[in-house]
Amino acid sequence: MKLSYAAIVALFSEYAQAQFTWPSAYDELEDVMFLITGYRSRGFGTFVTPCSASPFVGRQTAAEWLRAGFHDMSTTNIYWATTATVHGGIDASLAYELNDGENIGAGFNSTFLTYAGFYNSQLPVSDLVALGVYASVRACGGPVIPMRGGRVDATAAGPMGVPQPQNGAGIFSNQFARMGFNNSAMIQMTACGHTLGGVHAGNFPTIVAPGTVANDYQLFDSTEEWDSLVASRYVNGPDTDPLAVGISTSSGRNSDFAVFNIDKNVTIKTMTPTDAFNKQCQAILQEMIEVVDTTLVTLSSVIVPYEVKPSGLQLTLLAGGTQLQFSGYIRVRTTTRSVTAVQLIYTDSSGNANAGTITASDAGTANGFDDSFEFYSFRANLPIASSISSFIITVSSNGLTQTYNNGGNGFPVSDSVIVQTPQSCIANGKLTVVAAVRSTVTTPVNMTVTQKVAQTAGSPITSPLPSLVSTSSIMTKGAAVGPYTLYSVSMTGVTVAGTKYGVSSGSVSDAFKDLSDLGTACAASPPVASSSTSTSASSTKTSTSTSTLSSVTPTLAVKLTIGAYSFQGCYTEGNGVRALAAGSYYNYTGMTLEQCASDCTGYNYWGVEYGGECYCGNTLAASSTLATLSDCSFTCPGNVYEYCGAGNRLEMYMLSSLSSSSSSVVSSTTSVSISSTSKTTSSVSLSSTKTSSTSTGSKTSSSSASVTASPTLAVKQQVGSYTFQGCWTEATNARALSGASYIDYNAMSLETCAANCAGWNYFGVEYGGECYCGTSPNTGSISTTLSDCSFTCPGNQYEYCGAGNRLEMYMRSSLTSSSSGSLRVLHKLHENIHEQQIKLIHEIEHLTVLHQSRHNLLLFLINTHPNRARHKAPDRELHLLFLHDRSDLDAGTEFGGVLQLHVHDTRDVR
Repeated sequence: MKLSYAAIVALFSEYAQAQFTWPSAYDELEDVMFLITGYRSRGFGTFVTPCSASPFVGRQTAAEWLRAGFHDMSTTNIYWATTATVHGGIDASLAYELNDGENIGAGFNSTFLTYAGFYNSQLPVSDLVALGVYASVRACGGPVIPMRGGRVDATAAGPMGVPQPQNGAGIFSNQFARMGFNNSAMIQMTACGHTLGGVHAGNFPTIVAPGTVANDYQLFDSTEEWDSLVASRYVNGPDTDPLAVGISTSSGRNSDFAVFNIDKNVTIKTMTPTDAFNKQCQAILQEMIEVVDTTLVTLSSVIVPYEVKPSGLQLTLLAGGTQLQFSGYIRVRTTTRSVTAVQLIYTDSSGNANAGTITASDAGTANGFDDSFEFYSFRANLPIASSISSFIITVSSNGLTQTYNNGGNGFPVSDSVIVQTPQSCIANGKLTVVAAVRSTVTTPVNMTVTQKVAQTAGSPITSPLPSLVSTSSIMTKGAAVGPYTLYSVSMTGVTVAGTKYGVSSGSVSDAFKDLSDLGTACAASPPVASSSTSTSASSTKTSTSTSTLSSVTPTLAVKLTIGAYSFQGCYTEGNGVRALAAGSYYNYTGMTLEQCASDCTGYNYWGVEYGGECYCGNTLAASSTLATLSDCSFTCPGNVYEYCGAGNRLEMYMLSSLSSSSSSVVSSTTSVSISSTSKTTSSVSLSSTKTSSTSTGSKTSSSSASVTASPTLAVKQQVGSYTFQGCWTEATNARALSGASYIDYNAMSLETCAANCAGWNYFGVEYGGECYCGTSPNTGSISTTLSDCSFTCPGNQYEYCGAGNRLEMYMRSSLTSSSSGSLRVLHKLHENIHEQQIKLIHEIEHLTVLHQSRHNLLLFLINTHPNRARHKAPDRELHLLFLHDRSDLDAGTEFGGVLQLHVHDTRDVR
């Protein structure tokens, strides 16, 4: 069931005044909550989409997330002040209580491993626990659970007290009273929690008999989706809830019956209609996730999406110290409107409003469960003398233009301390950061790096959540560039995944930046200007400036020739297709025209778009057309004196040796005059040639040779001295190849990995950009389905580079057949061991990668003895006053319950 849009509007209407002023402490939570798929999405909701999604058969992630929310809350004690205990609530203390007898099963562990990928200094895990309830219910078709932020994470386990199925009705009533809920609320919370998921026989053999249901997993009702069947089937039949009927009745573990019947079924009967069920569940689940210690936590207002929201704003000091480049995105909510134009009108540093207008270009679409968004990108060079202090946003839609002024405050921009991303880089664990600081700033300049480090806390097993460890370093003062001074610092031993960094001085900062956005090579620092003057300029075009430098000053201009290629003009993308579709390379921090030309060697055409995107091809899409030259206004991040296209605009180059006679094309020449208000090319006129195929059938190449030259995506059987071995899994509790590793998410190729692993017997590439080397694969690494290795290499899109937890494996060709035979024996032994441990090992082939972006779901490996005893709370605990119900009835172990499933490696939580 999906709510209508009208219902959603009604839900949020009372909170319309609660939209945050940007920036807000809850901006990260808002992004993760609403940007589920599409452009610049965060992907949180993809783990529970569709509703049945799970890394294993017999599991349901949505049910596990919902159950985790209840378990985390359920040890709450509202009498804490008089009982010498803690209040509890939604505080993520559950992460330290896994497998303690009340919270057994793989589901909790995998839940927190997923949350670990989103956890950072601006998004506590406890807010993610609450958000998991919202996402799981909404993904399965349930109501929108209003969400607030601001929870505080626990740092240790809380008291025991999760209800167990064997508890009596009186104990249940006392436990929920201890949480602050009466009997009606207890019934509602139980029914709402049990509309998703079911019971695993392996965890509860006295509730579900092993071998009696598929995958030893019995649902609470007849569907996996959100509905009222758990209530209606209990009242009207046929009831199949294993906690109400079946063998649970003879063992005294029919806890749903005990709870529902505590008021003679009065409350549960009111929940049988779908509308009533949804309304009651919406209210009680909101109450559940808002249980917090109010002496520590003040929750925010209900989070609703911004109508417009700046994203990824960045100032960059350009060479000579006379201009600042201002770039970023404006996210516009488009749920109920179609946008035709987005502009920024900025105020300069002196407070002069309407100092300039910047037009943003459509960059891409993102979607949430109930909302759609469009991102508009911009990049403009501003005079450094006047700079920028804030801006407002205008959005044109349906013939009307609406202005957004951030509650009357404008959207603030600080130019006092800025990270120089082109001059900053991370490679082989060494981080170098350069910052430009206004000379008027006199306080020390610091860089702070926050990394995720494995924890040691938690009992009986270690918490899967990482700790956030921040390290600060004083930056070294360098040269002056215009009114700025450059500062720099380097740090070693830095990991990329999940790491944030920033620069600050006193109360001003440029912080909370993703380390993964940096390149692997630092560009040269901007040249120092001995004196400079700058005239006013249009913010949508480059400013006209004069500078006196100690050496010859380069100027921003169109480059007519790059190596063997000649400039063709500014071209649009094709309609629904890429203008150049044969190859692509990305470098948003260091792209130059020369780099793109090198990457596209062998192709007839190449073009650079949006500053950092390089595309190659032998033919140009017929729907790609010549645009106004000034449309290509973005400068190259690796060389600010070159143009690198713009949004949906390519700086186009063609192989100079091509002539009109070399292919059957119709040539048309357009003369483009370059004026002082657009790009400068020493005041010359350019002749731009647009070619298109004359054939009436499918698209043809511009020459016969280009047909055979076009590469195709395929498995590469030989890479240098190495031979392809197949697609392999990681090892058991270890890397498959543990000799050495190299990371390059921007440009990894099989050849790069082979070169890095020279001297090793094996190399493998995983997750597109991770290269591993070793003498031999470690125990537990086995060959799997070839199609599992589905990621293409970022440095060569015609090669495969593994996937999440999957390696594209190569072995040195000179190794003897006996070595290869020994490897096969090793894997056969591994398979035999697991065959003895578990009958259903073949089920692991159902393992799927649910999220192949920055937030890839962790894969789980089998790692226990088949006779391992399940943890069980001692009987004496039943006599404690405030024991609480066992609600993790969906998060049990897999494969008949004879094995625990343990996490292999936190690296894959992205």
